Amino acid sequence: MRIQLSRVFLAVFLGCASAFAQTSSSPNEIQQQQTNEQHGASSGSAWSLAPASVRDRIALPSRFDQLSQDGQDYSVTSLFREAHGEFMDRRERYDPAIEIGARWLPNQSIKGEPGDFNMLGYDIDAEFPVVVYPDAFVTFGLYHYGRRYHASDLFGSQNNNFPNGNLNATGSWGDETLTAAGVRLGVGMFLSNDVLLELETSPGVYSDLERRLKKKDFDVPSSALMTVQATESFFFKFGIRYNQVYQDAPWLPWLGFSYEINDSVRLDVMLPEYLELSWWPSASTSFAWGAQVRGAQYSVGNSAGGVSQRDDLNVQEVSTYLGLTQRFTDAFSFRARIGAILAGHYDLSTGSENFDRTSGALDQGFFASVTFGIDW
Repeated sequence: MRIQLSRVFLAVFLGCASAFAQTSSSPNEIQQQQTNEQHGASSGSAWSLAPASVRDRIALPSRFDQLSQDGQDYSVTSLFREAHGEFMDRRERYDPAIEIGARWLPNQSIKGEPGDFNMLGYDIDAEFPVVVYPDAFVTFGLYHYGRRYHASDLFGSQNNNFPNGNLNATGSWGDETLTAAGVRLGVGMFLSNDVLLELETSPGVYSDLERRLKKKDFDVPSSALMTVQATESFFFKFGIRYNQVYQDAPWLPWLGFSYEINDSVRLDVMLPEYLELSWWPSASTSFAWGAQVRGAQYSVGNSAGGVSQRDDLNVQEVSTYLGLTQRFTDAFSFRARIGAILAGHYDLSTGSENFDRTSGALDQGFFASVTFGIDW
């Protein structure tokens, strides 16, 4: 069912990609964009220097470079930067091209249920934009999110007589490893100098990977986002997204904004998934307070009794955090967060048909994470 719903986004994505591939801005439009950018440019503030990941990343193969006889660069990338560079730099919080991170949730429990569990998450996320026209770009990327659970007397004592240790005679939920891995495909188009439309789809596997993959192990998180620059420092955002962060509401609207409050403070909000207030005392260092909702749906299964069985498992955490971001060089950064799990919801299953699945809210607990970022 979730894949059928997501086909809508795939159709829209492919249709828009085909449409803008057949058109491009005229020389007069490009010249007007360059004039508007020159008149609207402002001096770089501390945070606007720091979140310049898009400027650092957007590139084209050298065959697209075109230098006029007077030395002026008329490459597609240069024209894009002239027209939309400041918009791209300011529209979002700092986001490295490649992120490699780990998360730790110790001694977490579900309200009203015995036992507890530790969760170690390991994340890899890479996204690379490529300019294809003076008003458009495409993105390619990969992601791999892992969740390694170690349960202690959760829903009964674990019995290791069964494969993988995730099912026993009393139906307890034990150790489990969940994986989300796939590709990112996106397209961005400037409808005007102040309006950017972005479409993205991220087909991938969401599974415990303990048996041969089938249709139910795949999902296609997707989104459509419109960003409008209302003023020099305020970007309004709205759209729609499909994912399994909220179990009973995979399709939800997106509503948010990015606001440069002053030269070193910015506020980024994207409901219903995150908000962050960050302070950049220098171009290389930031401190932040934020809140975030993370989660997904995974297909899990087993072969107890020689019969392959499977079911869906849902996890969700609502957290708040204090964070530090340090850019050591233009190409390398580090981010650390510590905080609390305020709420969340787990709906657990082993995949077995006779498992008495458990669904409940998370107790409050501690979490920590570290992330290394790479740009070029």
